[in-house]
Amino acid sequence: MPSFKASDGVELWYRCTGSGPALILLHGWSGSHRSFDLNVEALSQRCTVVTPDLRFHGNSGKPSWGFHVARLASDLLDLITACGLERPAVCGCSLGAAIIWSFVELFGPDPLGKVCFVDQAPSQWRMPDWPHCSKGIYDDETVGRISDALHAGLADFADGNAACCLTARVDAALLETLKAETQKCEPAHLAALMADHARLHWRPVLPRVTLPALNLYGTESGCFPPEGCAAVGDLVPNCRSEAFEGCNHWLYMEQPEKFNKLLGDFASRKAAMPMPMPPMPT
Repeated sequence: MPSFKASDGVELWYRCTGSGPALILLHGWSGSHRSFDLNVEALSQRCTVVTPDLRFHGNSGKPSWGFHVARLASDLLDLITACGLERPAVCGCSLGAAIIWSFVELFGPDPLGKVCFVDQAPSQWRMPDWPHCSKGIYDDETVGRISDALHAGLADFADGNAACCLTARVDAALLETLKAETQKCEPAHLAALMADHARLHWRPVLPRVTLPALNLYGTESGCFPPEGCAAVGDLVPNCRSEAFEGCNHWLYMEQPEKFNKLLGDFASRKAAMPMPMPPMPT
């Protein structure tokens, strides 16, 4: 795997395969580029597929700072620059979707060509006007609970995480790979990153995501109610939503053929120009 240096000097690793329009796949919290083992081969027949390991994950650097979604968004910009990509499509799964939203908030939509979000609600936090929060990490108590589970042992945590995020049976070898990748992480790093991610609220930002967008979610997600993820498609102005019936959070593993077809069709089509960004409220 090649690597590059982020703007703060941290070494970040990625895999690049295929040819055609650029497509970046951003894995979720506690995963790695191996999360897309059932997708890369098919997608690389139509696209140049770039699969990074986020900082704190996989083979990438694990510094003692930067436990913010905004830092990961800056890493995405550094990846685009290092690889010389021009307005790539970016697909973000779970935490990866929040990275895209943070990217648009910080840098605007223009560096990107298209965006795809996979099973992430605009807010994980439970609020009086937002009942469609995360099913498991939605307040201070539950953030503490997930931290305790991480520090109790990553092997057991990985098994429990897979049970939460999968409904359909997945090949045992893939599950072992995912478990091994999770164990490359540091519990304190994952806990600190989730503490930031869980509290963020993206509903005000989503109308500013003016790019062509695809929103995919599982109707049986162990992480979010479908109404929460469907709200993304309502708030992003140029977005098509597609529910994966009976699928869980890792729907790209449960129905890889459908996922690969939808995302491949979306990413390989010639990109339309972004819509004008809405004015800032006064």
